[in-house]
Amino acid sequence: MSRLNEEARAALRAAGVSQAAWARHNYYADGRWGGDACGCPDSRCIGFHHDEQDDCGCLAVLLADMARESAASAVSEVTPK
Repeated sequence: MSRLNEEARAALRAAGVSQAAWARHNYYADGRWGGDACGCPDSRCIGFHHDEQDDCGCLAVLLADMARESAASAVSEVTPK
């Protein structure tokens, strides 16, 4: 298990997502991060999806998906059935 690196923590802060919420969203029920340091839930991301010195493209896409899911959930909660 790795800790989130500064770039990932900054991206989460900018998105308004706590580290614990990000972990739980990615199936780490205890709220402790178990993915890669770059914020990708795939623990092999650094070195497989991108090199150590490069930004993780996964995190931005996954955060955008999370925001869309949240928005859709909020709409469905206030929409009469």
